[in-house]
Amino acid sequence: MIDNLQILRAVASYLVFLTHYGLYIGPVLPRPDLLAFGAFGVDVFFVLSGFIMFVSTSGRRESPGGFLLRRASRVVPVYWLVTIGLALIALTGLKPIGIMEVRPDYLIQSLLFLPFSRGGFIEPLNSVGWTLNYEMFFYVIFAGLLLVPKPAVRALGAAAIFLALILLGLLPVPGLYWAYYTKPIIIEFAAGIGLGYAYLRLGIPPAGFPVRRLACAALSAAALLVLGGQIATTLLDASPELSGFARPLVWGSAAVLVVGAMLLLEQGGVALKSRWLLSQGNASYSFYLVHNLLLHIAAKLAALLVAPGYARAALIFGIAFPASVAAGEVLFRYVETPLIAGLRHRLHRRTRPASQPTPIAS
Repeated sequence: MIDNLQILRAVASYLVFLTHYGLYIGPVLPRPDLLAFGAFGVDVFFVLSGFIMFVSTSGRRESPGGFLLRRASRVVPVYWLVTIGLALIALTGLKPIGIMEVRPDYLIQSLLFLPFSRGGFIEPLNSVGWTLNYEMFFYVIFAGLLLVPKPAVRALGAAAIFLALILLGLLPVPGLYWAYYTKPIIIEFAAGIGLGYAYLRLGIPPAGFPVRRLACAALSAAALLVLGGQIATTLLDASPELSGFARPLVWGSAAVLVVGAMLLLEQGGVALKSRWLLSQGNASYSFYLVHNLLLHIAAKLAALLVAPGYARAALIFGIAFPASVAAGEVLFRYVETPLIAGLRHRLHRRTRPASQPTPIAS
């Protein structure tokens, strides 16, 4: 496991939390979209996913089916549990908690990771699940690439497939799936794969290599890209979140720089060892799945206690963030981990790998 990448998971999940918190603090900020840059955390997750899938499967023989089963055992159980929980909460009709319309087709499509329109947005019942729709799509494509034995060809194949999909998306073809799965943001998975290939190919930098300087330069460039993109959209009065080709070019590039910097630091002997952040990195998936619900509940509670303004916004954060951290940890330790362990134990007996993968967090 690369500690720096685990900690980066935690930071990325916090950034997404910050963006969603912006919906509640926005009315008292100079601009309501001031925290929209936190959506950059999603781009970090996509680059990390491409990197980890490529590196963790290099040097091992694994069938496409075995890979998909292994990924499903990691992603599906907790997501289904939270999605069904949200549906049950919504069906109670309790005004302080009920947050959405639930229909059978909404629930089925959410559980199957299929995009659909709900309330004018293309998102599942658990709104953050739109990113998981892309993750599952990426896993399917990557599973097919496992049939390619050479890492270099596999990486080039990923770049070619995702680039081709983006170019096809320029054609005026009707259909939700066509529009959804040809968005430029998908190239970020291929960027992560390219980073993974460079990581394996280049190895540990030689003595005297300016690791820290390069890492600091990469992090500074990433910060400039993220903030510069946000300032540009503000000046142009455009959407607060980058979209179209701008997002992978700006935030996607920044995500590659951040992940690359973390890898450089680790290889240069600078590993972040915060136990709490490492624990949060492990629980980042669970945190990610529940934070939106807890933000909503915190906002309902704060509205009963405090008048609109800075005090209410602060109270929402004071309730929602620690509650999300605690809920993520509990869900990870007592639900996610046992479920994954049990499923993978069964899968291991069916698909015994010829060799163990490189120890990368997955």
